[in-house]
Amino acid sequence: MSKLINITELLSSEKPCIQIGEKSYPVNDGVDAVIAFEEAASQGARGMITALEAALGKNAYKEIGVGTFSLSNLRVLATAVLAAQAGLSYEEAEARFQRSADATE
Repeated sequence: MSKLINITELLSSEKPCIQIGEKSYPVNDGVDAVIAFEEAASQGARGMITALEAALGKNAYKEIGVGTFSLSNLRVLATAVLAAQAGLSYEEAEARFQRSADATE
């Protein structure tokens, strides 16, 4: 008989969230969503917009007003979403984001 390893209690179904003002927005952190986010985000601002809409959902994307953000605010939001997806603090994600940007220059 094979050994049974029960990981039920190790798996989490909680979704990470980002907070803007008094409102929290859930972030899709599924593996497919993370891969899609990374691929789209590597394609510049237009890709970042697509990635954020997919990670936040259309309603949250519209409510937040992502399309009206400055490029620097777009980067802050993208870093926050990346942090939520990866289970990192904002500062850790920002450092990783900066290192990857430096590597591509």
